[in-house]
Amino acid sequence: MNKSLKRSTIVRSAALALVASAAAHAQVVDIDGGNSWSGWNSVGNSQTSGTWVKGSTSRTYDIYSTYFVLSAGQTVGGTRIANGAAGDGVGYTGETAGSLFSGAWQAGDRIVGMGVQYTGTTRGSTFFFHRDAGGNNIAAASSFGANDGVFSHDVGDSSSYMTTVAGNPRGQVRQYSVWNGFSQNGSPEEGNFNVPYGNMPTAAFPTRSFAVLDNGSMNRITSAQFFINIDAILRSNGGAAFGDADFGLSTRFGFWEGDQTTGWNGTQFSQQIFAIPAPGALALLGLAGVAGKRRRR
Repeated sequence: MNKSLKRSTIVRSAALALVASAAAHAQVVDIDGGNSWSGWNSVGNSQTSGTWVKGSTSRTYDIYSTYFVLSAGQTVGGTRIANGAAGDGVGYTGETAGSLFSGAWQAGDRIVGMGVQYTGTTRGSTFFFHRDAGGNNIAAASSFGANDGVFSHDVGDSSSYMTTVAGNPRGQVRQYSVWNGFSQNGSPEEGNFNVPYGNMPTAAFPTRSFAVLDNGSMNRITSAQFFINIDAILRSNGGAAFGDADFGLSTRFGFWEGDQTTGWNGTQFSQQIFAIPAPGALALLGLAGVAGKRRRR
């Protein structure tokens, strides 16, 4: 990624609303690449002041978030587009339905989700989903269009990369990076990270993603849904496999999106951020940690 592109990113910030008990989150959430959004909260759009960080101001899309406990009854709606087939604007691509209960994922896990629904002529092809463990690396600009927003990485942060170009599995997370040093521009090229699983999707990832391809397109997305499994990370006990397991009041999630189908040069990108958990979630995180230790023993 070149430096001009890194500077052209945007980040958005919005609190993720959580209810008081895990039982209230044990619901079936729409997971279909973004054809519907039942169980999701509206965060705003790509040009909402107070959440925007920096980058292109012309890209338009709505942003959603969700927090839920993965129920054994959770399903993936709609029909999955075959690998290599063009999109029809309805069917989803990316992970399989079975991936919700395989590898690092299991029923009862707590899931944080981010969603994007493109509007107008804006389309996407590439996403980075970033977890800011300390809550000190992502900050919204003082106002929409200002150039004082922040997006970087340091020790304990992690990022997941999903793209639909260059022959990669479309709409599916292809890399999970664990940061072991400071990166001023949030760029893997700066070298302060590990890639535990290589550059192809694996069920060991604590992330999953689904997307809807534009009608007739091989790689341009009209909507996407991206998920990170809190308990899959906590079960790693801070090991290199899933990255640092710290979660708390200051933990934030952000994402970097853009249309890379014409190549990196001249491509418009944006970045956003939303925070978790709400104060009422800390007790839930503590209980999960205790339960995880008991399971390991």
